[in-house]
Amino acid sequence: MSSSTKKPLNLQQLLGQDDYKIPVYQRNYDWGESQIQQLIDDIQDYAEKNDKSTSYYIGSLVVHQKTDYFEILDGQQRYTTLSLLAYYLKYRLSKSFDLNGVNLSFESRSKSEFTINKLFEVFCSNETSKYDSPGKLSELVGTVRTDKTNASILEGFKVIDRVITSNFAEKGDDSLNKFANYLMEKVKILRVCVPQNTDVTHYFEVMNNRGEQLEKHEVVKAHLLSVVQKDTQATAVIQKIWLACSDMSRYVQLGFSVDERNAIFDEYSKGFLINGFDDLVKNFTVQSETLVLGNSSLSLESALEAGKKLRKQESDKNTDNDNKDEGKVERFTSVIDFPNFLMQVLRIYTMSQFNKDLPALDDKDLIEAFQKFVGEDTKKVKGFISLLLKLRYLFDRYVVKRERLSGEEDWSLKRYKFDSNSSSYVNSFGVNEGDKSGKNLSCMMLQSAFHVSYPTNSRKNWLSAVLCWLNDKEKSNSITAEEYLNFLESLARAFMVNRYLTTTRKKFKDFMYIIDNSAKFTVSSDVLNECLRYGRVRVFAFNYLDYLLWKDTELLQETKSKFRFSFKSSVEHFSPQTSRINEILPENKLHGFGNLCLMGSSENSSLSNDTPKQKTEILNSQRNRMAPLSLKLELMMQTAQENWNIKTIDSHRYDMVKILQEDIEQKLKSIG
Repeated sequence: MSSSTKKPLNLQQLLGQDDYKIPVYQRNYDWGESQIQQLIDDIQDYAEKNDKSTSYYIGSLVVHQKTDYFEILDGQQRYTTLSLLAYYLKYRLSKSFDLNGVNLSFESRSKSEFTINKLFEVFCSNETSKYDSPGKLSELVGTVRTDKTNASILEGFKVIDRVITSNFAEKGDDSLNKFANYLMEKVKILRVCVPQNTDVTHYFEVMNNRGEQLEKHEVVKAHLLSVVQKDTQATAVIQKIWLACSDMSRYVQLGFSVDERNAIFDEYSKGFLINGFDDLVKNFTVQSETLVLGNSSLSLESALEAGKKLRKQESDKNTDNDNKDEGKVERFTSVIDFPNFLMQVLRIYTMSQFNKDLPALDDKDLIEAFQKFVGEDTKKVKGFISLLLKLRYLFDRYVVKRERLSGEEDWSLKRYKFDSNSSSYVNSFGVNEGDKSGKNLSCMMLQSAFHVSYPTNSRKNWLSAVLCWLNDKEKSNSITAEEYLNFLESLARAFMVNRYLTTTRKKFKDFMYIIDNSAKFTVSSDVLNECLRYGRVRVFAFNYLDYLLWKDTELLQETKSKFRFSFKSSVEHFSPQTSRINEILPENKLHGFGNLCLMGSSENSSLSNDTPKQKTEILNSQRNRMAPLSLKLELMMQTAQENWNIKTIDSHRYDMVKILQEDIEQKLKSIG
């Protein structure tokens, strides 16, 4: 067992050379869909766009060496996920993937220990576990006793299956093999051993209470400031705009004084009045002494220090106004964080420069992207900052958020309203905050369907299309609810036609910025069945169908009034793959769209092998402590109360496909 203080290891070495144990004082495994998706996406993106000989470092693993194992002090969530990913790939690629056994254990956690070993046994050691179809995994998971398992680890394994199945559905086993080889050979982690006499309990407390690290967006800001450092006024303006835009939990208007709000957004915050960076300089009440720069060169350290000084000045100055403002408490939660918002803005800025080489939406490349697309060009820096403020205003006004109000939480689509005496939030299209009908609600519902379908920030292509449309539309006319809803629905149809109801998927950037509503959609029954089949059908297809069901004036009236979209990523069989009473459907019916439903992990944690009628009874009894169920599932449950068989499955499939096809204005084709 190597005891080097710092040692870079690839995954083949990490998972095959030494043993590791997670101590009892570490928290339980709690990585969810978004963290697992992000990890896999990052590795896949790096593997596909870079030279295969280039290593990808994913951080450090801090350990304390014991007699015959390493105790993990920091990095246990990532290590557990990488172990699960390796087990899954061994299952999918049994002949070509080399993995000898389990080298991870848990101190005083029998369920975690059982789960990690049982997963390896079932999926990696058993000849009967050979992968032959997407439905095989659920069948094998059904053989694991859930009363003995750690639910979070088991769910993490299922999430990995969903992510890998989705990411490689169109690429085949050859691409998955290349990914697996890159993962094991070129993905590296730095193992750091603390000294032998370290008080590990104290060290763990220090690790959990360590100070803030320098974030990438702060480095980007410092670089932009260095480009304009000779222009003190421009430097102060950039600092102030950056500060106002970076807090995604508050509307951007709250980052400015009353006079500045009136000059930038008009007296009642109804519009955006600025036309370029020079306009900003004229209308900002910043003084040269705001930043003590003198004639010295603006280094990274001095830029960051100047930013801290400005943040304190602005905080002190706005304290009185904040105490009167509804935005003082974090009432709203953004659907995206600031680093990813910067990437969204950078992409649209790059498009405005007629550059066909667009930056990705992944903030791990934040610094490199700004160096490439903005660089040392003063004009580009000012142009980007001007667009940053405009898009943040449009984002706040027209993009859905989560809102907490009076102890309740819901989606909202609201704009900031300000006058000399007070401020408030009203519907983006209308003034009645309590309005729960009309096009404002429809815009809110469809955007929330987009958001929950793509939980990973780097995959929010829909938001890029929305911001691009808002930016172009706002240049000429005020935006109406009707035209905004028409655009959002056209965007959703474009996603369905170009990504999810076709065997030849287009890249998002090739269709979503210019939507051709005149294009005719045709698809054969075989292709449609294949695209909506288990293992191929995507979460967005379910959520968009739910949106269409929600719009329907005849279906599920009582249920729809309470329905809201929530994060659900588990495509499940209503009639189970492994039944407790041995009533298994023919494969084409079992895996067909008529028998598939979308559930959250909590809804499906213990229902996998229950009959449709049993599932219906359990889900109905648990409604008060669950997010609203999918509307497609609600219809299935209504039918299951009477009978769920091949005939009703075919009927349900026909009805659902008819709704999708009619929405994209095509004559219904029989898929029977």
